[in-house]
Amino acid sequence: MIDWTDRYLASLTDLDRYHDLVDAVLALSAHRRPELDPDLTHARLESIAHRVRCQVPHLASRHRTNGPRGVDGVLAHLHEALFEELGLGRQSDVIPHPDAIDLDLVLQGVPGLPVACGLAYCAVAERVGLDVFGIDLPGAFLVAVRDVANRRITVLDPGHGGRLIDGGDFRELARGVDDTLDPRQLLTPALPAIWLRRWLRDLSLASVRSGEVHLLDSWARLSTETEEILGA
Repeated sequence: MIDWTDRYLASLTDLDRYHDLVDAVLALSAHRRPELDPDLTHARLESIAHRVRCQVPHLASRHRTNGPRGVDGVLAHLHEALFEELGLGRQSDVIPHPDAIDLDLVLQGVPGLPVACGLAYCAVAERVGLDVFGIDLPGAFLVAVRDVANRRITVLDPGHGGRLIDGGDFRELARGVDDTLDPRQLLTPALPAIWLRRWLRDLSLASVRSGEVHLLDSWARLSTETEEILGA
């Protein structure tokens, strides 16, 4: 029988890619659903990425997406696969429940909380060669895609159907965080510790909301160990 706590803690020593972060959050989900098979979740992510690559086979690699037309082409088909076909982030008001922070269930159509939608997006975007990162904001979790060739960053909200965040919208969000802050300071990639801190916080809040209070000690203990290992 898999010890999912040990597996989660072991995953924290190797978080170089979103693929690795997916492994970490799946180990958290398996504390509730020990029957969860991470390989099936990765297969779901790969299936979505494969559909995108089939639409733009000449663009879907890190080398080609850095070309002058690459990012826009892949983004359009990624949007179609995740937000139109899968329905990611299409629900206007997601009930805080542990299922909504379970990446495996979100990929099967369960309405997801912002950070889960963000990781779903980043995990697929990484697989199709995009330079993508998360942005943790109060009440939201955005993602940004760098377009090196055009010196541009595209910001979108995966928790709200992939809505594009233009410069004005982003400045407004920045003012909501700190009205003295230069908005560009928020365009900093969320480190793995930030993702997991947000993930565990949402799990704790959702567990209280849903009555799954028997898991609160586990989330608290894992939060403490995460901070100790990642040093954040």
